[in-house]
Amino acid sequence: MSGATRPVRWRLHLPLALALAVAVHLASIWAYPRVVMRAVLQGVAATGTAPQAVFPPPTDHTQRRIVMPSPDLLYALCAYDLTAGPLTVTADPQVPGYWSVALYADNTDNFHVVHDRQAGRRPLRLMLLAPGAVPPAAGADGAELVTAPAARGLLLMRLLADPTLPLPLLDAARRTLRCDQPAASK
Repeated sequence: MSGATRPVRWRLHLPLALALAVAVHLASIWAYPRVVMRAVLQGVAATGTAPQAVFPPPTDHTQRRIVMPSPDLLYALCAYDLTAGPLTVTADPQVPGYWSVALYADNTDNFHVVHDRQAGRRPLRLMLLAPGAVPPAAGADGAELVTAPAARGLLLMRLLADPTLPLPLLDAARRTLRCDQPAASK
């Protein structure tokens, strides 16, 4: 049998290949959301306004700043970094129809949402805290305290672009969004 090849040890190679496939799959599932969010946060930070709100133009078929954007919605974004201190979020859209403010961690997990039905006609006031942070001694001034699962993330405001309302009114409503970090400005 000098010319014969050695039999392939498939019983050894198959479990190794499966283990490698599982490891690559799990690493991809863990890494992909973080890579996506890092790109989004860098895009917002490139505007030079973080943590202030960014107001992209109304969406059409050419817009892809937000994955699969809806032309029926107006958007506003705030990238945040809570290592510089808590973030105060305020908004007072005061328009009929749907609006929401959603908070996303650095791995794309949505961890808090407030929408028009919950808020009623009251202005939105949130104080976003880093994981394990203690609320400031001065208090939250009536703001809802929300603890983020990660220090970095994204706030996304959506407002229904109701065709019966003038676009300037809707744009003014979304521009009531403020993301302020008093500790960062000192």
